[in-house]
Amino acid sequence: MKSTAYSNLLAVKGICLLAVSLSVPAGAQNFTHLPAQVGPTMKADAMTAREKFDYRVIQSFGLHGYMGPAIGAAIGQARNSPREWGQGVGGFAIRYASGIGSNLSRQTMAFGLETALHEDPRYFPSEEKGFRRRLRNVLLQTVVARTDSGGETFAWARMGSAFGAGELANAWQPPSTRTPGRGLQRGVITLGGDLAYNFLQEFVPFVRPRGLRR
Repeated sequence: MKSTAYSNLLAVKGICLLAVSLSVPAGAQNFTHLPAQVGPTMKADAMTAREKFDYRVIQSFGLHGYMGPAIGAAIGQARNSPREWGQGVGGFAIRYASGIGSNLSRQTMAFGLETALHEDPRYFPSEEKGFRRRLRNVLLQTVVARTDSGGETFAWARMGSAFGAGELANAWQPPSTRTPGRGLQRGVITLGGDLAYNFLQEFVPFVRPRGLRR
């Protein structure tokens, strides 16, 4: 248990260090002197608060909102984790409900933070050519967010909601998984899911929001 928590903490530190090296305060738009920066991406009008709310509703109750918890429940079922929830249909149902609850809390936190901090929740596909450059865009936009004014910033809403929801889930987790370390682990897994979703949006256009399907 201690080694797992330590590994998760190292992963969080690594993500944060990468983000600090790639981002600047919200509203900044000159990235000439950064050691790395998001390359040319597709453009779209800034989202209103209502549009951000609608986006989070889709992330909660659309295909993405149901598939993620289902995959997580299947993995938990295979690993029998948490062990207190057992196996069979009942165990899967509890794990799936837990995943749905975690996602709802994450989307709620994300909406509040990105609205207050003027961050855009969308992934912006690269306009560069070549797999490596496009993959670099996927990695960078996991820790960097576009602001409503067109600049770039550390993805506070994404990070805060991922780890906040991970810790909040301890409220209904059984004793074996009700620890701060497991909360960190859930946050890291959530960011891994964001990375995978960014990858899909980069290379599979129909997965993107309608305004970016070109």
